[in-house]
Amino acid sequence: MAVPIGRLLVQNYAVLFQDIKAGWCALETADILEMNPSKPGAVDPTNPVHRVYNPAAFNQRAVSLHIYSQPFDTCVVYSQEHGTCGVVDLQYTTEYGSRVRDERS
Repeated sequence: MAVPIGRLLVQNYAVLFQDIKAGWCALETADILEMNPSKPGAVDPTNPVHRVYNPAAFNQRAVSLHIYSQPFDTCVVYSQEHGTCGVVDLQYTTEYGSRVRDERS
């Protein structure tokens, strides 16, 4: 992940419990890192659950770029506040540099 403009925070989480079929999870906050133009970030393989956000205290716009090593069809999303998790389908406009058809239209 990179931030060519502005700065953002990355909050990492440890997964204490997860039952995707039932839609329940328990997360614990782990470390928090700042990303900016001189300091890119990477997903922590020991705690891959994370959120990237722009806190109001920064009082500036930011741009983030996320690069994935392969096309992923799904992603697990989490809500620490509700103790829930679930799988969502992902959509792409390009794969391997070629435009793909938008199945939603």
